[in-house]
Amino acid sequence: MSHSKPIESNFVAKALNEYSKLLQKSPVLTKALTSAFTGALGNFISQMISRDPQQTIKWRSVAAYALFGFLFTGPLTHHFYRWLETTVPRGSKYGALKKIVLDRFVFAPPYLLLFFYVIAILEGTGNKEAVNKIGSTFWDALKMNWRVWTIFQYINVNYVPQQYRVLFGNVVALGWTIYLSGTRK
Repeated sequence: MSHSKPIESNFVAKALNEYSKLLQKSPVLTKALTSAFTGALGNFISQMISRDPQQTIKWRSVAAYALFGFLFTGPLTHHFYRWLETTVPRGSKYGALKKIVLDRFVFAPPYLLLFFYVIAILEGTGNKEAVNKIGSTFWDALKMNWRVWTIFQYINVNYVPQQYRVLFGNVVALGWTIYLSGTRK
C-alpha cells in the first residue's frame, strides 16, 4: 500500500480545484482578481530586483498594476478569449494560425497602448508624460511582446481550455510584468 497522499491533497490540485469552482460562480471577477494579484506581484518583484537598497517600494505603482489587472486585464482577456472561440472555432481551417494572428496583431497592440497609458496615469504622471513615454517605449515593447508572447499565446489559444486561458496568461504575465516595469523606469 502506498503512503503517498491522494492527488486532491496536493496544494496545486486543491488550488486549481478551488479556482475552477470560483470560475463557475463568477468567471470575470475571478479572472480580474487573479490578474490584479499577478500584476501587483510582478511589479513588486520588479521593484525589489531593480531598486537601490535605500529606495522604498513605490506602493502606488504596485496598486496601479493591481488596479489595471482588476479593471482591464482580467475582464478584457476573458471577453477576448470568448470572442476568439466564437470567431475561430476549434477545428476550423487554419484556426491555430488565425487565432494567433488575431491575438498578436488585433488584440496585443491596443492592449499594450492601454497598459502603458493607464499605468502612467494611475502612477500619477500626467497625460503629456504618459503619451511621451508611449512614444519612446511602445514599439520596442510591442516587438518584445511578439517575441515573448507568441509561443505562449499559441499554446494558450490552441491547447489550454478556455476557462483557464486567463490564468495561464497570468502565470506567463508575471515575468512579462517584470519586464514591462523595467522598460518604464
